[in-house]
Formats: sequence, structure tokens, C-alpha cells
Amino acid sequence: MNEYIAQQTQAFMANAANTKVPAEVQAFAQDSVARAREAFAKWSAGTQSGIRAIDRVMLANQSGAKTIGDKVLSNVQAASEAAFDAAQGLARAKTLPEAAKLQAKFVQEQLALASQQGKALFDLSAKIAQETTDALTVIATKSAGDLQKAGE
Repeated sequence: MNEYIAQQTQAFMANAANTKVPAEVQAFAQDSVARAREAFAKWSAGTQSGIRAIDRVMLANQSGAKTIGDKVLSNVQAASEAAFDAAQGLARAKTLPEAAKLQAKFVQEQLALASQQGKALFDLSAKIAQETTDALTVIATKSAGDLQKAGE
């Protein structure tokens, strides 16, 4: 039985050694490999472009976060200075009504300032969020177009 299998294997190998791959099959295979390579190159370029674009968005977001952080820090410093100035004014007050008037004025000014600062921070945050959304939309649209071109 083993000898029979060995003979059949040798016969198959002898026939296979003389068998030629048809030119059409070779051409089809070569064309398929070339198309696959081209599609991969397009996909790869699109992916790299997308990654670079996302990096730019992330850097812009980081910059936006830093801007917000700087603004918050600036607001805290201004509020602290105002509190020290108010405390100094209270320390110089000669009467209780004068001290109460200074305190009321300080609280009123701080509430108005906090409202303005809150609105400014909200507007800044909304602007950064909109810029990020717009940039991501551009990236997604371009990436979809690149992927569609790569598939063609």
C-alpha cells in the first residue's frame, strides 16, 4: 500500500513538473497583485494623512485646553487680588456702615465679574468644541473619500 502511494505521488510530481501555468492565469495573478498593492498604497497614504490630521486636531485641543486653563488661572488671580484689596479696604474702614458698604460693593462686583468670566469661559469652550467638531468633520469626509478612492 505504501509503495502504491509513493508511486502515485511520484507520478503526480512528474506530471506537475511538466505542467505550465496558462499565460492568462499568470497575467490575471500579476494584475491582481498590482491592484492590491496599489489599493494598499492608497489606503496607507489616506491613513497616514488621517493620522496627521488627527494629530493636528489633538494639538489644537491641547492648545485650547491650555488657553482655558490660563484664563481660569488669570481669573483666580484677579479674584484673589480683588479679595485682598477689599480686605485692605475693610481694614481701613472707620465705621461698621462703611465696612458693610465696602463688603456689599465687593460682593456685587465679584458676582458680576463671575458672571462675565463664566460666560467668557463658556464661549471659549464652545468655540474650541466647534473648531474640533469642524476639523473632525473635515477629517472624516476626507478619509471617507480616500477610502472610496482606494476601493475603486
